Amino acid sequence: MIHSPKARGLRTSVSLLALASAWFAVQPALAQDQSVETVTVSGYRQSLLTSEALKRDSVNLVEAISAMDIGKLPDSSIADSLARLPGLAAQRVDGRSQVIAIRGLSPDFAGTTFNGRDQVSTGDNRGVEFDQYPAEILSGVVVYKTSDPVIVGAGLSGTVDLKSARPLDYSGRQLAFGARGEYSSLGNLTHEVSPFGQRYNLTYIDQFLDKKLGIAFGFAHLDSPFQEKHYKAWWWANTDLWGTPQAGKPADADALEGAELWVRSKDQVRDSFVTTLEFQPNEVWHSTLDVYYSNFNQKEYMHGGMWTADPFTSYSFGGVTSPAIGMSNAATSQYLGNKLVTSGTWQNLRPVVRNDYNTRVDVLHSIGWRNEFNFGKFTTTADVSYSDAKRGETHTELYAGRTAVSSMDFVVPTRPMFPSLKPSVSFADPASVVLFDAQKWGHDGRIDKPTQKDVIEAVRLDGKYQFDGFIDSVELGANYQTRQKSRSYLVYFATQKSPLSQVSSDLLYSPTDLSFGGFGPILTFNTPGVLNKYYNTALNMSDGDWRKDFKVKEKVFTSFAKINYKTSLYGVDLKGSVGGQLIHTDQESSAFNVSGVVQGGPAPTVATKAGKSYWDFLPSINVNADFGDGSILRLVVAKTMARPRMDQLRAAASASVDLTKLQWNGDGGNPRLSPWRADAIDLSFEHYISEGSYFAIAGFYKNLTSYVYNQNISNFNFTGYIDPNGNTDKATSVLGNYSTPANGRGGYVRGVEVSTQLDGNLLSSALDGFGLSSSFSWTDTSIKPDGPGTALNATLPGLSKAVADLTVYYEKDGFSIRVAEKYRSDFRGEISGLFADRVYTRILAEAQTDLQLGYDFQSGSLDGMSIQFQVNNLFNSPYRTVQDPSTGAPSRFPLEYDLYGRQILLGVNYKL
Repeated sequence: MIHSPKARGLRTSVSLLALASAWFAVQPALAQDQSVETVTVSGYRQSLLTSEALKRDSVNLVEAISAMDIGKLPDSSIADSLARLPGLAAQRVDGRSQVIAIRGLSPDFAGTTFNGRDQVSTGDNRGVEFDQYPAEILSGVVVYKTSDPVIVGAGLSGTVDLKSARPLDYSGRQLAFGARGEYSSLGNLTHEVSPFGQRYNLTYIDQFLDKKLGIAFGFAHLDSPFQEKHYKAWWWANTDLWGTPQAGKPADADALEGAELWVRSKDQVRDSFVTTLEFQPNEVWHSTLDVYYSNFNQKEYMHGGMWTADPFTSYSFGGVTSPAIGMSNAATSQYLGNKLVTSGTWQNLRPVVRNDYNTRVDVLHSIGWRNEFNFGKFTTTADVSYSDAKRGETHTELYAGRTAVSSMDFVVPTRPMFPSLKPSVSFADPASVVLFDAQKWGHDGRIDKPTQKDVIEAVRLDGKYQFDGFIDSVELGANYQTRQKSRSYLVYFATQKSPLSQVSSDLLYSPTDLSFGGFGPILTFNTPGVLNKYYNTALNMSDGDWRKDFKVKEKVFTSFAKINYKTSLYGVDLKGSVGGQLIHTDQESSAFNVSGVVQGGPAPTVATKAGKSYWDFLPSINVNADFGDGSILRLVVAKTMARPRMDQLRAAASASVDLTKLQWNGDGGNPRLSPWRADAIDLSFEHYISEGSYFAIAGFYKNLTSYVYNQNISNFNFTGYIDPNGNTDKATSVLGNYSTPANGRGGYVRGVEVSTQLDGNLLSSALDGFGLSSSFSWTDTSIKPDGPGTALNATLPGLSKAVADLTVYYEKDGFSIRVAEKYRSDFRGEISGLFADRVYTRILAEAQTDLQLGYDFQSGSLDGMSIQFQVNNLFNSPYRTVQDPSTGAPSRFPLEYDLYGRQILLGVNYKL
């Protein structure tokens, strides 16, 4: 069996082509006999049928996910389910799907709603982190790939609408319970976190008052272990070009300048519930109240080592300075036209032993109250909503090491994988490995405490009038929404009470094993306990830390109008809509101007506030042609937009008046940014062969007329900025030079999506119970994300040219087997880097295969019970990165290689 991501991805693509061929092959037979037997289905097959019906009946171009039953979506996470839809791809964060790219555009381009209401984010920008929404308590998801005037909060790439159950849609009382045990195949990597976890969920739905009042309640508890084996090359360089050749390094060779090796574990606990009250006392009034709550608590432990290996570094101790770091017995390999040092011995190293302890708490609330009044042909609706998200984090890192320098044998591969390292001395001996700043970072330890809050308040009024004839209905409405996102970032330095302390035995754990990278055992201790016993802490902020603080406020008024039509022309049923949105946005940001702030000095006293208001008109035309034989053609032409990222809108800056030129200069965020805007056209053809079987192909083209990238602006308006040195009035103009994100020329994003769903009955009754669903997407762009004329290989963040999915299943007589594989080609990923800064890296192609086995009891005393066994990441697919061309360094040199293991779950569901 071929397990490489590239090979398996190609295999998926070939499978899709084969499926398309099979579809054409069965058409003659279907033409002769249209009497396909109707069968009663349940489970995953029922989920596919429901999703197919939503896709077929929608006026918009949508993809859908539906629960197999109450409390049972097809996957264990919403993000995994979304990643299986055509044109959608998930980015793994710490081994699990978290954020979603739609049609090659990063999560910041997508909108996310919960029951149609715009949602806050626990992340540092707009992109919603879907691990906050457990699959067990949602009834489904609809992804709108095209715009619609009545969808408020829509994204430029698409909109994900998460849905909870509506109790009056159910017949009678529904009660379901599920429990699963979880195990990480990597076992005990750290002393603090067990490889075992558990999940359980409860769903209750009922109706009262002669089915006029309904209640739906869902609760989900997650206690999930995370385990990781991690290696990362910091950077590669040929320092000969900089006039600093390294002793022992072959001439003109690129060498690794630093690296890290560690194990990391997390204890992740999340409790979530959703409650819906639905009241419909008569045919006129229909009221729905939704409440959602999620509390996510994470504790993370890291034990490992890292070291600088560049020729610029040398170490001193006890009055003796060692020679600069060099190497011996160096050997090279050719890689992409470069000569890389891949083996040898580093000399004069002083690795740091790192023991980190991090915590994170996310709390999310959402409440919405919708009242609909039906007066025959006229319907009016009022909706008020509120949602907020709070995140508080603490990152603690403490350093230890040997005071003397040492050497290390190394063999590093030319592609991302674990190295072979052999230090000349032990780093597990508590007598020789002591607490101190081994790498000369200027502090003995560091504690970062970022916090943030995101709040959305909204009120919406709309009405709909039904006509008879060509115009089916007219919809008018307005939505007013305020959003405020704020972030605060505090940094503390830890200083030892007594230098070079040895860790007492009561705070030591047995050494952590890093033999997967050849390093061997390394000193491991209780980080919170050591911090309290051996260190003093004090606030010590740099200008870069102060610039992470910001507050962004938005007031958005959206009015919309939509005319829905339907008619018949030459036997073809036509329906669709014409309409648009008129949007006024008023944005403002306040933050610090940190020009001249000294590390560890007093807080900046000068605040900056700036903003902008603007209008947008977003028209759209939607045409659906139903040919009556299961074939549907859809065309959508629209103008779309996405507001700038929050961190780009921040007013945080370092700006001052140059007294020589009497002119403003600075750099920072830009509160006056305009949105990303695009003109889009979508065309799709869908053919529904029979219930459970269809084929679809869609093409799209988005012309981004505006894109945001970092620029040097020579006539930036510094109105609202105050010189911290009191020189504001000395500038001859409010205009000056500013390096900041700014709007510039965009480009196109275009692509093709092919998807199919086949039921085994379509081919032969002998295949009853078998089926598959699959998709393949190809996306391309002309946009240079760093600006016109920049690196040709730097691509849009989140854009994989090829994304594919293949799911094969069998369901019959209570038995179920499902194997699913998702693939995405390499892409430019945006990740959290050093000190929580956002950085780019090139994430290589990956394919992940999941397995599910189950049995539903269909009679007897166990009727209503089902057993399920799951293995996620069946082949232990690694996470691999290489240097991104945007860094200016040689591209595609190997960087990161992580293994997360297999996630194994065994559980039971019971429904009354």
